[in-house]
Amino acid sequence: MHSKAMTKEHPHPHDAFGFTEHERLWERINHTRFLALLADPHTTIHHIEVSTNDYGEFLFVTLSQQIGQERQFVTLWGAGYHDQRERWLIDEWRWYETQQYRQMIPQQIALEDAQALVQERLAEIAPSVSSPHQSKRAKLFELLADLTDEDGALTDLDDLGIWDDDDLDAL
Repeated sequence: MHSKAMTKEHPHPHDAFGFTEHERLWERINHTRFLALLADPHTTIHHIEVSTNDYGEFLFVTLSQQIGQERQFVTLWGAGYHDQRERWLIDEWRWYETQQYRQMIPQQIALEDAQALVQERLAEIAPSVSSPHQSKRAKLFELLADLTDEDGALTDLDDLGIWDDDDLDAL
């Protein structure tokens, strides 16, 4: 006879934030939905900063909502140029579950201040935002990233030795 160890399943951010199946699958929301999450009375805004990741410089926004006895945290990133996709992320926000604040009491940012910071970032990048003219490599990266994930797509392109459009033409 086998005994199963019972574990309590922890709530997921999509439970607290009400992410749709599409938003969960693609781990992104549109800008209108992002603004609605900011303004949701159940949302606490904890951290906003312009920072970088492997793909460019973006605005990172950490939010939380209470679900049951736990607080669920997500960090959204957007309002920046995605180097590998060769396009601006201004109408969409990528998100991921954040664990870093679980063991501490995080700061809180007032909604009006958060909205002002988002608007400042959008105004700052507005002169640079243009229609995308993606290379073949960027289009392939975007396709792979949407099917797998950002890191996986970059690894796949590196493993295949695809550094530019000439490499793709040779395939």
